[in-house]
Amino acid sequence: MKEPNVLYGPPLQTIFPNRKANESLSTLMYNRLREHGTKVSQIDAVTGRNQTFEDILNSSCILASSLKSRGLIAGDVLSICSENRLEFTIPLVAALYIGVVFAPLNPAYTTDEIIHALTISKPKIIFCSARVLSSICEAVRKCTFVSEIILFDQNEESLPCKVTFYSKLLESAPQAADSAVFEAMQFDYRKQTAVVLCSSGTTGLPKGVMLSHANLEAFVVAGGNPRQLSLTSDDRILGLLPFFHGYGYGMILNCILLGPTCVILPKFEENLFLSTIEKYKVSVLPTVPPLMVFLAKHPLVDKYDMSSVRSVFVGAAPCSVETINAVKKRLKLKNIRQGYGMTELSIAITAAPKDSNNPLTVGKLLAGAEGKVVDLETGESVGANVIGELCFRGPHIMQGYYDNPTATANIIDKQGWLHTGDVGYYDQEENFYIVDRLKELIKYKGFQVAPAELEGVILTHPQVKDAAVIGIADESSGELPKAYVVKQPGADIMERDIVDYVKGKVSSQKRLRGGVEFVSVIPRNPSGKVLRRILRDGIKSKL
Repeated sequence: MKEPNVLYGPPLQTIFPNRKANESLSTLMYNRLREHGTKVSQIDAVTGRNQTFEDILNSSCILASSLKSRGLIAGDVLSICSENRLEFTIPLVAALYIGVVFAPLNPAYTTDEIIHALTISKPKIIFCSARVLSSICEAVRKCTFVSEIILFDQNEESLPCKVTFYSKLLESAPQAADSAVFEAMQFDYRKQTAVVLCSSGTTGLPKGVMLSHANLEAFVVAGGNPRQLSLTSDDRILGLLPFFHGYGYGMILNCILLGPTCVILPKFEENLFLSTIEKYKVSVLPTVPPLMVFLAKHPLVDKYDMSSVRSVFVGAAPCSVETINAVKKRLKLKNIRQGYGMTELSIAITAAPKDSNNPLTVGKLLAGAEGKVVDLETGESVGANVIGELCFRGPHIMQGYYDNPTATANIIDKQGWLHTGDVGYYDQEENFYIVDRLKELIKYKGFQVAPAELEGVILTHPQVKDAAVIGIADESSGELPKAYVVKQPGADIMERDIVDYVKGKVSSQKRLRGGVEFVSVIPRNPSGKVLRRILRDGIKSKL
């Protein structure tokens, strides 16, 4: 029975032919890789190397067998810390086969941030690239639960710690790894955790978001619904979004299961980004707002042939209508679609239909999802065109935060509704719109930055008495972290001192690019909570 003021997405029906009932994601992944065969799956845009779906199948079966021979069992955790590369997909798929939990890490993390993330999920094995090896080695010295580091890059130079080379690991695999006879394991796909993704909270350092096989399948199947289908096996999609992030991780799943070719870039460089689109005739561009601003305004864009692009999708943070319209005009597109989601919602929960021409909306509910808007004061559900907090329910809702039942209970109520902390509404056609955020997270280039974490860092400075951090609007980045600082009596510090101090302790997206303002007092309520609204209002009054 349908509830009043609750919206329902279309039924969640599989888009995969010959799918067996209750087939786990691991078996589906294995079968789809076999079906796609020798078609090229991924291309490294920098080196030109590629791998077919068959290559991924063979390597992932070998790796799965090697992991089992090392004693990993269903429920154990493996981690990966690397920039985007061909090898990234292999541990991801192998883990799904054998029920091992995949826990990717941001390669830009500092050593302390890596230690925190590892302490959440406690992986037994870490895969990494040479770029981050020193930080991983230092972190593992304090994380004794890690038994092995596997290095993707073959490096005969002196190494900061003991490693196993990825190539040697594949060579030493058991004979049972033959993909022709290998069988992916079957699980209770509703309970088996597939991945733990890091998601920042408002109260400090990242939490581990547990997504099950069923969560991920709901994401893939919902995205493949004909109403929202944006990928075909003939497409070439740009793999620039970081694979450790939910947005990029979800893209890998979609590419393997739906069959397009992914053209991989390890990082954004202006000419390389544009020349890759031109050279490889990229047809689908998943983007975030800073990329959209680049496409809208940078003069370099006109020097490259972008005519292959047929679809642009923007997510991770709100994008202005002006920017969307400018890119649409410049690339001669019929539409550019926005979506909305959170890691806790299995990456995406709404998406604009493929024929949508409304740049304001983040779209309609994905298949299987339920959505409502609740009054900010009473918590009661409201109807169309009434602003409130967005809440969602259904198979997309995460299992919970890893080893953190209190935080889980704070975001998912007893009726199964996940309270997003985002403010918005839906219209008569059931299109959703985002207006504001209740939660305190700062969105910098699609990355979530927790003010409380930065405040904790600033307060360790001996000449700081109190501090608060907010996000200030920025056209190219979304928001920039800005600090308000109260000095200790007699302290002699300047803005640069605080900026440099924080820079040395956090990863790039958390730096105080919005600056530092010294104040006499931080506004707080009687319980001590920072009144960030007053700080934001102060900025507005100066404009």
